[in-house]
Amino acid sequence: MSLLTIIAELWRFIKNNIIKIIIGAVIIMGLTIGARLLLTQYIENTAVGMATAETSANTELSPEEIEASYEHLSVVYEQEPAEFSFVGVNPEGMILGNSFILDEFLSRPDIVAKIEESSGVDITKTLEAQENIGLEKSRDFRGGLASVRNTSTDEITLRVLLGQTAEENLAVAEAIYQFVADGNVPFFENYDITFLSTPDIGEDLIVEENIMIPTKDTLSGLQPQESGNSLIIYAILGSVLGFILSTVILFILHFFSKKITYAYDYSWDFEDYHWLVSDDKVNMKALNNWLMIPSNKTRIALAQPTENGVINTFSTQQLSVVDQLNIEDETPEEIIIFIESGKTDKDWFQDQFELSKLYESRVKIIHFK
Repeated sequence: MSLLTIIAELWRFIKNNIIKIIIGAVIIMGLTIGARLLLTQYIENTAVGMATAETSANTELSPEEIEASYEHLSVVYEQEPAEFSFVGVNPEGMILGNSFILDEFLSRPDIVAKIEESSGVDITKTLEAQENIGLEKSRDFRGGLASVRNTSTDEITLRVLLGQTAEENLAVAEAIYQFVADGNVPFFENYDITFLSTPDIGEDLIVEENIMIPTKDTLSGLQPQESGNSLIIYAILGSVLGFILSTVILFILHFFSKKITYAYDYSWDFEDYHWLVSDDKVNMKALNNWLMIPSNKTRIALAQPTENGVINTFSTQQLSVVDQLNIEDETPEEIIIFIESGKTDKDWFQDQFELSKLYESRVKIIHFK
């Protein structure tokens, strides 16, 4: 069997089964997208569970409440922060070096209440949301209220990212600025505080060098976000996988059929002749020439009982067609075997082909597709 014949027959197989293949591809695509969504949901639920387990404050929170905390922070972290900076020096000339203690102090509930009263902004919701998802203050994460020291200049920047708008952040920053300026921070009593900048909207800190401050990307590592592009990619992968799987499954199932449909359903020897022709596009003159030249050879034509007009015409006008080889037959020099797609039995063909080789005759196979 030639490579071109195999390719042509595989293409015919795909065309004949294209509806089934498309349905299979759609089903597999749907399963792929569904599996991806379920996996995403599982990861989200796992992340929520881990976040719940990591903090004692939210052990009784429901997944819906924690999801609401994610949504709240996703809005807050998208805003521009507000900042101001200062340095502190005591009478001995020692520079204030512990910046973290300031935002810890400012995060106390009683101090938060004073800041909210002064600024008119509810920052408790953001502070609680951070705790709900496990974003507690630590050396590696300072949260939306962060006091960051520049180790080169000892400048301390108070960064506020707690409101749902940049203006709210500015209002909170101004309230804290006034709170510090009024001398309300007890451990600053022995320090002379010099403000280097006043509250303003904008990012002065280098985010890449201060990974402890939250940004719009902070939540991406905690809560998977399924993008439209991602679903499109999985839809494409699912459809391609579905096309391949559907084709392979149909191809395998086809081999359980007892009828010959395609040229790869049977085999022939290298020296034999094979012609694959459309049943409705037969040129009788060309067919007769191909089968009966040279005219001086003895031949036997074989076909299962059929109503095929081409075969019956050939049997009437050229050479009588029988359904099997017999011991009484004169030894032929060529044996012609007619095959009809979906009608000729595989077992019948195999039996006649094996018998034909006992004559050591050349076989001509004409396959009507």
